[in-house]
Amino acid sequence: MTHRGLAPVCHWRMELTRYRLRLEYKGTLFHGFQKQPGVPTVQGALESAILTYTGQEIRTLGAGRTDAGVHSLGQVAAFDLDEKVDIKKALGGLNALLPNGISVTDMVEAAPDFDPRRDAVWREYRYLILNRPAPSPLLEDFACHYPGELDRELMKQACSLLEGEHDFSAFRVGGEAKSTVRTVLRCEIFELFPEFLCFVVRADSFLYKMVRMMAGAVLAVGSRRMALSGLSSSLAASSGPCAEPLPAHGLFLWEISY
Repeated sequence: MTHRGLAPVCHWRMELTRYRLRLEYKGTLFHGFQKQPGVPTVQGALESAILTYTGQEIRTLGAGRTDAGVHSLGQVAAFDLDEKVDIKKALGGLNALLPNGISVTDMVEAAPDFDPRRDAVWREYRYLILNRPAPSPLLEDFACHYPGELDRELMKQACSLLEGEHDFSAFRVGGEAKSTVRTVLRCEIFELFPEFLCFVVRADSFLYKMVRMMAGAVLAVGSRRMALSGLSSSLAASSGPCAEPLPAHGLFLWEISY
């Protein structure tokens, strides 16, 4: 089989049809989105299902490389095929071939130059926190358990500080990014029900582990382990990390806008 990439290089590339998928998956079953040898990944499972269904060995491109343990309701992927397929049948066929924990929730034909990562206008992540003395065996794969008291009003104020354009050097792990300036379009925390909190952050793009570290900082403010002034100083000083990132299993890639 010839390996087919997404980069539009050759003239014959125009004969291919590009498809766009929306993926939902349980991150605790996989070692992240990106394909890796010897371990189960979302990208690896998806490419294997497409090969079995179409007979074509393809390369998929995802909108984001979610870490091991991170869930998704809105991951987007794209790939090219030599010929058009019946989308309704392909959707059912791929879901029948995918392992437990992954589902293709939408499939459409896309523009030939569609790039799920570069074309994204914003991405939204949500982090779930169970705030009660006892842990939950039903929610342990989907929410971070915090048994202590949390000041919800302080947490809301912390979220307000994080909105807007800032240098988020204090909210990253590693130094892979050329620029650490990001624009946070939305940052808030609200109660799904009294013991269950949802932290929401939407931005043009994110640094590595930025969301989990932001959630950790907001939790630190709510538990009074960090003052609001300390959070503000971390943003201004652009030095870090300012907080420990919360565990991956509470994080969801929620939605991507194009």
